[in-house]
Amino acid sequence: MEYSIVVAVDRKTVKDLRQVWPTWKKLKPQLWQAPLKIIYDAQAGNHDYWQEQLRFAAHPDRELVGWAWPESDDSELSGMDQRERMLTAFVKVPPAVVTTAYWLKIDCDVVAFAPGEFVWPSWDNGHPSIIAPSWRYTKPAGLLHDLDRWAATVPHLAGLRAMNPPPLRRGQETISMPFRRICSWFAFFSTAFSKQVCDYCPGRLPVPSQDTLHWYVAWRQQEYIIQHNPKKNGWQTVSGFRRRQKVVDEVLAQYAHKQEGCCG
Repeated sequence: MEYSIVVAVDRKTVKDLRQVWPTWKKLKPQLWQAPLKIIYDAQAGNHDYWQEQLRFAAHPDRELVGWAWPESDDSELSGMDQRERMLTAFVKVPPAVVTTAYWLKIDCDVVAFAPGEFVWPSWDNGHPSIIAPSWRYTKPAGLLHDLDRWAATVPHLAGLRAMNPPPLRRGQETISMPFRRICSWFAFFSTAFSKQVCDYCPGRLPVPSQDTLHWYVAWRQQEYIIQHNPKKNGWQTVSGFRRRQKVVDEVLAQYAHKQEGCCG
């Protein structure tokens, strides 16, 4: 399966990427056979600034892509926090810069903890739109209701099945459906499918969650989704900088004598 790697950094998450990068470099040489697109927060610094910040992330086929959106005072975009800004980049940027059939989103807090393959030839069968870990619930609970209302206004989605989540209870924080959704800390997306999702969202996203949006559109269009646990292939997301550093140190100590399989 042909894919590109896509990561996104701002002033906070670039520190996380710098922390986990040595584990990727040590244990996952496959990443150096695929193009790498690093989306950087152009509101935090210009291209030269990010070239310097990302010197550690050497790669034979690397492209840095600036993300300055939104650049207007449109009231529709007021109140957008940094998290929503950067998650929006995963909807709008990959379809514009990725030339491979798929792109792999890896979060900056993901540690490679064991060597091994993580792409299977069988995934080409059926041309899945998403390959990602499953997840149990959606938070905040109202996102699915918001998406049903939004989809009813999108011509290509309006005539398709709605999710019809149950009414919310007072104070309800999460919602679960009979079918499992996906999360995207390590997830493959069809570039053609993500272009569709991007086209549906010319402005602000209907909800501040790119994986909820991709999953919802895929479900509504009855796209083929593969739910796969990357932990089986030596990947794990680790929250907390100190906790993550402990895991990184343990991994690098365990594989100290393994020769790195990549350049840079």
